Amino acid sequence: MKQLMDAWLTAFEQRQPGIRRGRHWNHISSAKAFGALMFGKADIAPLAREPWPTELQPYAHQFAGDMMSSPLLVRVVNRAGQPAYIAVNKRAGAPLPQKTKEFLMFVLSLEGQAIAGRQTPFEPLDADASAAERLRLQGFLAPLDPALPVYQPRHRVHGAIDSIGSDGMKSLMDTWMEDFQRWQPGVLKGSRWEHLGTLNGFHALLVDDTDIAPMGRELWPQERDAYAATHERPMLEIRVARGGFNTPQRTTAQAVFVNESNPLAQITVKQLAAMLGHAPGTPSITRWGQLGLTGDWADRPIKIYIPPHVAPNAMSMQIMVLGGGEWNSAIHEGTIAETAAAIAREPDAIGFGGLEEGGPRLKALAVGKTDGGPFYMLNAENAASGRYPLTRYMYIRLRQPVSAPVKEFLRYILSRAGQDPIRCSGYFPLSAAEARQELSKLQ
Repeated sequence: MKQLMDAWLTAFEQRQPGIRRGRHWNHISSAKAFGALMFGKADIAPLAREPWPTELQPYAHQFAGDMMSSPLLVRVVNRAGQPAYIAVNKRAGAPLPQKTKEFLMFVLSLEGQAIAGRQTPFEPLDADASAAERLRLQGFLAPLDPALPVYQPRHRVHGAIDSIGSDGMKSLMDTWMEDFQRWQPGVLKGSRWEHLGTLNGFHALLVDDTDIAPMGRELWPQERDAYAATHERPMLEIRVARGGFNTPQRTTAQAVFVNESNPLAQITVKQLAAMLGHAPGTPSITRWGQLGLTGDWADRPIKIYIPPHVAPNAMSMQIMVLGGGEWNSAIHEGTIAETAAAIAREPDAIGFGGLEEGGPRLKALAVGKTDGGPFYMLNAENAASGRYPLTRYMYIRLRQPVSAPVKEFLRYILSRAGQDPIRCSGYFPLSAAEARQELSKLQ
């Protein structure tokens, strides 16, 4: 596909003057293209055939934290009656990088397909096939706050940084370090640069076996107590990204679900606390009339279903809504599937979970911080902006005092350059105000 790729890029460069041929613009074989894509040496990988099983199998390991078991195969032309593709890495619930998307949209345009028609032995796609492939490229790209600080090195720093933690942050950590080294070539990955899970990071931090611990969730109270009992200085906690809104098995905003027959449309965080928690001396909400429903609904009891107490979703809600307080003793615990099934089955039920864990006969409520609102539905725009009250964060936690290389690395992550790649990770960048709050912790 070399000649075809060259022709497409030449035409695309004329329409996008800011685009130029990358360092790795080589078209030797489909097998080599696949490896280059998997290890981040290429943005796209042309394939003149179907991928082999041995090419797909490593993806489940390489990108386990991104929930990406295979690349996205975009059909761009036919060759001898068989599809030919451009493969790209696309995380679950994440958009493609803008330059990659624009190139593929051009390839699938009338002009791009006309170029393919002049290249033997390729055959252009028909209009319906091109439109179907363009539709697969769509996705919400979170805006980047223009007030985010521009990274400028304060000092030239040298040394290695160890990092142990979240598998969901592995790709981000690799991307951040690779780009940071362009600014600070004296900083290297340490001998411990492994991202297998948030719990791994916490325990490594607890026994002083890492400089930083990327973690994809809130710190649980018993973890905070365990660290405080073994360290003189408190753990430093830096928010580095906002969680997603529909990324399966990742850090997501929390949706509040009711049965589709329930007329309730919205709820406040305070009402959630009065319903889910058990705070002595505080009125509790046990009936739907207390949430504003009338008629036959007014005196009907509320049935609460939640994931297991120790599940990340439940721990997150206990921290965000209950302030770490006790759960209502009347709640029913079950697996995520059991919780969804119960709410779908029972009109009086309510529960919570990630938006991707909803299903038939479930309805997500709009949520407000205060009684007067405003109330926001859980969608990409409201989660990315932080308007939706039950959004979550990704963290880097670390010991004090903070070394100069680590401090400079965190300054980079909290800059415009560091926040930009988050937009294609399945998570969302911080606002400038949030970045300033986190930067102040490094002073």
